[in-house]
Amino acid sequence: MMENKETRFNEIVEFAKNNDDSIGYLLIIDMLEDKTGLVGAECVDEIISLLKSEGITITDADEEDYDKDADITPAFNPADVNIHSKPLTVGALVDELKYDEIELDPFFQRNPNLWTADKQSRLIESLMLKIPLPAFYFDASKSENYAVIDGLQRLSAFKNYLINEKKFEGLQYLKDFNDKTFKQLPRQYQRRILESTINAYIVEKGTPDSVVYNIFQRINTGGLKLEPQEIRHALYSGQSTIIAEELSKSKEFLIATDWSISSSRMMDQEFVTRFFAFTQLDYKTEYKGNIDEYLIKAMKIVNQYNDDQINEIRYNFSKTMKYAYLIFGRNAFRKIAINGRRGRINKAIFEILSVVFSSMSIDKLEILVANKDIVNENYIRTLERNDFLIAIKSGDTGSMIRRMDIGRTIFEGI
Repeated sequence: MMENKETRFNEIVEFAKNNDDSIGYLLIIDMLEDKTGLVGAECVDEIISLLKSEGITITDADEEDYDKDADITPAFNPADVNIHSKPLTVGALVDELKYDEIELDPFFQRNPNLWTADKQSRLIESLMLKIPLPAFYFDASKSENYAVIDGLQRLSAFKNYLINEKKFEGLQYLKDFNDKTFKQLPRQYQRRILESTINAYIVEKGTPDSVVYNIFQRINTGGLKLEPQEIRHALYSGQSTIIAEELSKSKEFLIATDWSISSSRMMDQEFVTRFFAFTQLDYKTEYKGNIDEYLIKAMKIVNQYNDDQINEIRYNFSKTMKYAYLIFGRNAFRKIAINGRRGRINKAIFEILSVVFSSMSIDKLEILVANKDIVNENYIRTLERNDFLIAIKSGDTGSMIRRMDIGRTIFEGI
């Protein structure tokens, strides 16, 4: 780590340690940015990964969502829920992990250490102490392999310590086993671990997508539950998840969002998913007041796209991000206070600019750049309108259409 970066990292750690081992994402960005020029996607990800390894919690990423409409709930027929319980041993789970029969990799590679080494080691210690583990939930509705609904971090610990032979650390009761690997344990403890019985619940084939998604949401109630985009990523992987990951790392997106959307829980990929949902679907007819259902519908459609259609998404996304920054600068996608202080990136405004800019020609966008002072004045006036502010706070269908219509007026007559 460069000396300047290391100094700044130590300052961030010191602050967080004096703040109950917690620090805000925005503050991290601000401390890195202050006269150092350190801010960049790789730098931020590296710092956040190091902070998590120190046991520090990262809070409040720089994005602002609108309320979901609580009255819009997809139909849920109890007869469609097809789940059965299956007793398994830890040894059987370890074998399935070895042969990639549990789809752990997409999340494991992205967030391998959401649990600290101490916490992972103590999970294995619990098995040695004959302490039962909570139930695991798996989705087998689309494949013979299991997708993890609940238990991802426990399975990651099994992979780290029972397969990859990491050394235990931070054990509380069996301290003699600290700095030992699984194979270095006495045979009776190895057997005790592998023969431990756990309860697994399997979502079977024939269960509708909407029901599986709802099960993911309901079951994931732990401290490190999957975020909505992570659930969508697990259930609807394909062209949509590949392009979302690719574009979330593009320089146009990073510059337009000022590197301020966290990638650690796929929030950056959710923004890209929102882009192609609102540009590939007709929101006036397809959006029914439930953003989760809308994004899922878009992902399923994009998963069927050919190369030309995917390239069109790439082109329009790059164009939209480029011109959003050229016109609005560091205020792109954000509300602006009367005192000029910029707010967080607003998802509703991001969606508006995605729809408007993606459909504009380069010639028209260049005219907006040439008249960006007028555009920004219109933008600020629009942000002062009560009807617009109300519309961007709600996820119901009427508010969605209303804010899109008002947002278009920013660019009229230019």
